Amino acid sequence: MPVLTLPADGATSLTVRAKAIVFEDPRSRAMLSRIEQVAPSEATILVTGETGTGKEIVARQIHQLSRRAKGPFIAVNCGAFSENLVESELFGHQRGAFTGALESKAGWFEAASGGTLFLDEVGDLPLSLQVKLLRVLQEGEVVRLGSRQAIPVDVRLIAATNVDLQEAMAAGHFREDLFYRLNVVSLNLPPLRERPGDIEPLAQYFVELYRKRLGLERVDLSPAAVQRFSAHSWPGNIRELENTVHHALLVCRGGRIEADDVRVSVNPGRRLSTPPPAPEAPGLDASPEQAFSRLEQALVQVFEVGGENLHQRIDERLMAAAYRFCEQNQLQTARLLGISRNVVRARLIQHGVLSGARRGSGPPSQPPLESDRIELANAPAASGRGRSVLRIGYQLFGRLVLVKALGDLERRLAVQGVGLEWFEFPGGLQLVDALHEGRLDFGVVGECPPVFAQAAATPIVYVASEPAAPEGEAIIVPRDSRVRSVAELRGRSIALNRGANVHYLVLRALEEVGLSAADVDVRFLAPQEAEVAFREGQVDAWAIWDPWLASVQETMGARVLRDGRGLTKNETYYVARKQWAEAEPEVVESVLAAVEQVTSFAQHHPAEAAAVLAAECGMDAAALETWLSGLKRAGAMTGAKVEAQQRLADRLFGLNLVSNRVRVADAQWSPGVAV
Repeated sequence: MPVLTLPADGATSLTVRAKAIVFEDPRSRAMLSRIEQVAPSEATILVTGETGTGKEIVARQIHQLSRRAKGPFIAVNCGAFSENLVESELFGHQRGAFTGALESKAGWFEAASGGTLFLDEVGDLPLSLQVKLLRVLQEGEVVRLGSRQAIPVDVRLIAATNVDLQEAMAAGHFREDLFYRLNVVSLNLPPLRERPGDIEPLAQYFVELYRKRLGLERVDLSPAAVQRFSAHSWPGNIRELENTVHHALLVCRGGRIEADDVRVSVNPGRRLSTPPPAPEAPGLDASPEQAFSRLEQALVQVFEVGGENLHQRIDERLMAAAYRFCEQNQLQTARLLGISRNVVRARLIQHGVLSGARRGSGPPSQPPLESDRIELANAPAASGRGRSVLRIGYQLFGRLVLVKALGDLERRLAVQGVGLEWFEFPGGLQLVDALHEGRLDFGVVGECPPVFAQAAATPIVYVASEPAAPEGEAIIVPRDSRVRSVAELRGRSIALNRGANVHYLVLRALEEVGLSAADVDVRFLAPQEAEVAFREGQVDAWAIWDPWLASVQETMGARVLRDGRGLTKNETYYVARKQWAEAEPEVVESVLAAVEQVTSFAQHHPAEAAAVLAAECGMDAAALETWLSGLKRAGAMTGAKVEAQQRLADRLFGLNLVSNRVRVADAQWSPGVAV
């Protein structure tokens, strides 16, 4: 049985989708023949197919069968970067080309020269970048941002997308000339449901893979389990199948996976053009298919009625109904829904069904969010004010993510006649750039980005700060690494987020042992990408902050080489667009009040808060609970904070990391007082 997998070595990849493909089904065998036919050529290839069908694996196989097999293979997800960042990542930049461009950097086209560049989600590229990509393909050369010097590149391009580019062209979202330049050879990967002969072999492959990882003896699939796998439509394709097998191995008993261990439903995700007919006798003896059919019909009716916050309202009804069905037993509710008890409790508290209690002895106390929830539910609708929209930027895992997940800020602002939009950013530099361009009103960043923003004349103000946490950021290495000190990083690779607090930490830590950035191989990666690189051994060290730091220590036993104590403060600042903050002081106060509430909620109920955050972010709940239980309240920008931030600004200027001197006091904000 032919099997293709993603490599386990340090091959460069910034996109991870399906991890294996088998070629047992006749359609798959035909696809394999097509791959072998087109691989030896130099033609540009467009790979299409749903998410999780294995497009990156196919691209790697084409590379391995080509004359470029000894050259580099670089895989990049175009949808993983902001519009401002993707151009720099693809084509490179010169030092000083934009805020935070501290040194010149080659792009992925240069890195892939002599080999193959795989651009996943190419349909997500903005039109301005599509023009530049077309020019690179036609001319065979790139021009870095901030430079006029053309650099020749010898790259074979394989592009992939899960969107219909024909529809995108018709809508004006994708250039027709670029499409024809990419579509010299096309490969369409059928979804897993259309190649059923691959389902059982893939399941067997993942059983064996995860059995070894989990240290289990032989594990078999029962005939009923095989039937359950075969009956599912797999809307998430191979990635969904892999996760389902992994879960089944965790819960099965006696070395045998039974049907009940396979957490799927029969034919889920079927789209309905019209509501399905209800069964003639909607009694309790209806089959599961009939029950789900009635549920789908009811949901269609809800969708037709519409309204705001549909997902939240449906989730509230689901949790409340399940809790009543289980006679208000949280453990039974968790088992019924197939989720953890912590998630159940957090959701019930969030929706006002439960009142939270402090850990330890003593009488129960109301969670801090409950009173506001009641107050807002009974508050009259706002009047006398046109509806405006607050745009908040956040980075994954901060307090604002918990504010977003719990949803109380939306209700608070609704009373003030203000809507709310959330935008996630990979780092603080991208967030302050969005503030500069007027695309955001409010956000949370580390110490360095506000200084870079002020140096670039970005009109921001500091509105609040979180306490210093120098131990909450560190340079780490794998548990079995031979590296025992920062000095031993000379000539080794270290991943870090460009312009983040840890960027400064790395510079200070290297300086402490007599090294500079030129003595190490710095890899600028967003945290999600850096985590993949660290776990797969693609980098020797990683500079990262909590709760990633706590999570990697918890799950991998990663060792800390040097944390921020004695080197950095590792403080977090809430910043806003100056003009907006001056015009909307009441909204600023509402946001800060919501931050204070979730902080108190996390302090008093860390397990419940961690469950909510884990469900939102997909991180280990135990690590999140450890981090949340130690949170301290955010506060105003005191004089001491301003002085500390000024010392940082002066230090960055002395290191030539910012080109202009910055006066932090010029960016202070007081409610109702113009800055």
